[in-house]
Amino acid sequence: MIVIDVGNTSLNFMWIDALGKPFKIKRIPTLEVKATDIKEIFSKNKQENIIVCSVVPRITVMLKKIKKHLAINLYIIGQDIKVPIKSLYNKRHIGMDRLVAAYAAKKIYKDTRIVVDFGTAITFDILSKNGDYEGGLILPGLGSTLKVLSACALLPKKIKLRSTRMSIPRDTQDSINKGIEEGFALMINSLIEKYKKILKIKNNIKVIITGGDAKFILQRLKSPVIFDQFLVMRGLSLLAAKFIR
Repeated sequence: MIVIDVGNTSLNFMWIDALGKPFKIKRIPTLEVKATDIKEIFSKNKQENIIVCSVVPRITVMLKKIKKHLAINLYIIGQDIKVPIKSLYNKRHIGMDRLVAAYAAKKIYKDTRIVVDFGTAITFDILSKNGDYEGGLILPGLGSTLKVLSACALLPKKIKLRSTRMSIPRDTQDSINKGIEEGFALMINSLIEKYKKILKIKNNIKVIITGGDAKFILQRLKSPVIFDQFLVMRGLSLLAAKFIR
């Protein structure tokens, strides 16, 4: 089986064996992906079930055309497979990745109430005591913020996301990285504390953190957390096991 998480930054492919264990991962930048790239991957895996969660309409259309051309077993979340979780969010606006992450967190981690996904945007999502998806917040992502600030800094080379030990940076690159590291950590810590109080969540109930950029501030989070980088793809695997025979 192949599960694919299509985001605004990248397409993440994960191959999963018959026992449900991942054994291969491939990443393609979304802006660079071509139909020929995907056709080549699918042509080598024609017998596999392929499950896709996409928030990029251009890629969704591309995948549907490839499905017809290659006659493969490809299932798109939200169209071929519905996420079995009650949602109070506007149906026309909800990203399928948010629902899949909430579903996975609900199934894998007991008492989950808050899921934070550090992707192109940071999504801060809330589940009810019954496991229903209630909605949440959308914030600028770490990488997106770095890109905007890098463009404004007029530096000769692109700034990379990295941690710095300096309390008071003395150059622009370290200043931007320190600002992102400190600023986002403070923001996420404050939001977690606020919503735990609003929702009356016990402090020992862990927040589920996902997304590759989370590693940058993970050590600065004060609330007990569980980091599951591939939560969406694990959710896709669960949905495949439930609905595909």
